[in-house]
Amino acid sequence: MPSKKYRKFKINKNNGKTRTVYSVNNKYKVRLKALMPGLEKRLLEQDSSGVNYAFERGKNCVEGALKHVGYKYTLSMDLLDFFDSVTKEHVSGLIDDEVLDLCLIDDAPKQGLPTSPLIATIALLKCDEIILNEIKDAAYTRYADDLTFSFNNRSYHLEIQSRVTSIVESFGFKINTHKTRLQNFKNGRIIINGVGVDKDGVHPTRKILKKIRAAEHQKNKSSLVGLREWSKCKLPKKRKGL
Repeated sequence: MPSKKYRKFKINKNNGKTRTVYSVNNKYKVRLKALMPGLEKRLLEQDSSGVNYAFERGKNCVEGALKHVGYKYTLSMDLLDFFDSVTKEHVSGLIDDEVLDLCLIDDAPKQGLPTSPLIATIALLKCDEIILNEIKDAAYTRYADDLTFSFNNRSYHLEIQSRVTSIVESFGFKINTHKTRLQNFKNGRIIINGVGVDKDGVHPTRKILKKIRAAEHQKNKSSLVGLREWSKCKLPKKRKGL
């Protein structure tokens, strides 16, 4: 993508570091957004594992969190510099080259482009399949670059970390070990991708409830509808053996 069609700038991260974000001009943004329905279709066609809950129609982080209800422990793992780690090679054959030539900057789906989340998600689908086949006796879901595993045997988290790290690295990605976290449901509600989860179901967090109240106060109907939809919670069906 020619540099005149985009600009890049840095924003501060919570850890004190900076992140480079890209912004394309309006004309090119329209072209990229026109490609999104086709990319969404590709994602639906290629997602055979069903563990992805991000950027896929009919799925969200609440539905993903529901998969972890009823277990004793949850392990959260995060991919390091996810968008910058995705290359054209990861999605070659899954997305047409003509589309990739329009959507990639320096052969990567840079943050800030509307098509990048979909392309990055498609890039991990094969990795998802292998993880799902390798990790038994655990629930596995992914939301963008956040990988979540739930299980009942506490010591199993060490095996999961080892196997998942090996699989992820075989695809050219790395685990952000500073964000690896083991949570125990015995301590009450835990947080998975911004959703509160306990032994009975999922619940909107205080942060989301605060945003809903703010939207109500500001009479921001569009934000209010989105937040309420996002925070809908359902009780899962009881699983056998639990």
